Amino acid sequence: MYKSLYFIKGLLFLGLLTVSCNKQLLNPVSESLLTTANAFTVAKDINLAVLGVYNRMQSRSQKDFELLEIPADNMWGAYFATAPGMDEIGNLSVSVENPKLNTFWKDTYNGIFRANTVLANIDVPQNYIGTQKDQYIGEAKFMRAMFYFDLVRVFGGVPAIATLVNVDESRQVARATEPEIYTLIIKDLEDAVAKLPAPTAIERGRASKGAALALLAKVDVYQKNWADAKKYIEQLTKNYSYSLLPKYGDLFKEETESNAEAIFSMPFVAGTNAQGLTYDLAPLGGIFEVITNGNRVARPTWNLRKAFEKGDTRFPVTIVEDWLPFAHKAGEASIWFPYFNKFIVPLKGATTSGLDIPLIRFADVVLLYAEALYNLDQKPEAVAQLNRVRQRAFGDATHNYTLADVPTLQTFMDKLLLERRLELAVENNRWFDLVRTDRFVSTLQNIESEYNNATGAGAVIRTLKPQAYMKYFPIPYEQIQLAGPGVLKQNAGY
Repeated sequence: MYKSLYFIKGLLFLGLLTVSCNKQLLNPVSESLLTTANAFTVAKDINLAVLGVYNRMQSRSQKDFELLEIPADNMWGAYFATAPGMDEIGNLSVSVENPKLNTFWKDTYNGIFRANTVLANIDVPQNYIGTQKDQYIGEAKFMRAMFYFDLVRVFGGVPAIATLVNVDESRQVARATEPEIYTLIIKDLEDAVAKLPAPTAIERGRASKGAALALLAKVDVYQKNWADAKKYIEQLTKNYSYSLLPKYGDLFKEETESNAEAIFSMPFVAGTNAQGLTYDLAPLGGIFEVITNGNRVARPTWNLRKAFEKGDTRFPVTIVEDWLPFAHKAGEASIWFPYFNKFIVPLKGATTSGLDIPLIRFADVVLLYAEALYNLDQKPEAVAQLNRVRQRAFGDATHNYTLADVPTLQTFMDKLLLERRLELAVENNRWFDLVRTDRFVSTLQNIESEYNNATGAGAVIRTLKPQAYMKYFPIPYEQIQLAGPGVLKQNAGY
């Protein structure tokens, strides 16, 4: 861990380059100009440091699918050369030296250190205007909470660092308990809700009061704090005008990426500060009139494909099966090659994309609301919320659920998790949903991964051996070695 904390000396201002509605670039400050004496003298310096916190999530989010989607049943790893360690994750045979885990740990603690640096220096400038100071505190705490939420879901209890510590001190920080980490997260988010501006009062790409309420509700659902989750979601919907877009496909187009459903997204700009997710998901050989090449790192499973019902408009947005390579010529037949279509947009010869990556969408919140309502014995209301998402998917109410379809919590969760799976595929929720509902062991015994035609005949069966202890990944061996002797204890089973 201490390496993560020590890593970014002098780099705080190499921040997020895309935050305004028109995505104009910010000019990063040269490292050579930064010193402890001049780094945080005015409010502009703190603003740049806050952007540096976002930057860590921005760079990490492009590759999160390799750790957060691959171990579940929506996606299978197709190409490992550019993603070493992903094969272990997909086979649920993760070693303590897995490079993906170590990178995730370091990048996430790097973001936490950046947030802590903002908070440690927030009182230095004396030229804040209006509520700027509260905004920067709220943003730093929101992002710190999001980073810790990721860590605790991946590793369980982790070292809780909420202040600046030096290298020697950091080596002696042991793992906090999982409840202690959740207490830190909730406290940060409650403070963020109090201090952040409304969604309309802050630049797109930065955290708002709405984003903090949504994340707080999600954390409470994970903790089964149903009443609190309901309270925060109702506060969100009462005070702000978030809504489901009429068309699912508009969520994943550059021209409509800023919309009423996007609560918090990582922004990107084609040609300047772009993301590589689009290229990673595209097939080798590209896509006709869309992208010249691709990395086909991961592809859809037959398990996911067969879960879509006929008429579900989310299917063609999520998966394409009949592939036209970039070099396709008129009259040539398409090639059978299922790939993820979500997040693929025209790149005009480039290999990086300007499409934003959503981290919190309103559809996710609506489904969390349904879950909270059912657990509070408000069943009709829960089904109504579930049907909001389903009705958007099918365009009418003919596929809506009734109370008779969900007589028990078990049957309701079956429907809810299916809807979350189809709605949020490739958005890094499926693994966590299976883990938090204690379903991953039973669900992941056999995965039907690659399939070779529209009927699924001949799908490749991968037999896994999930165990209960695998709900947490191992603490990276490098981090245990960097800590003081015996300070970081390994998770059980590894």
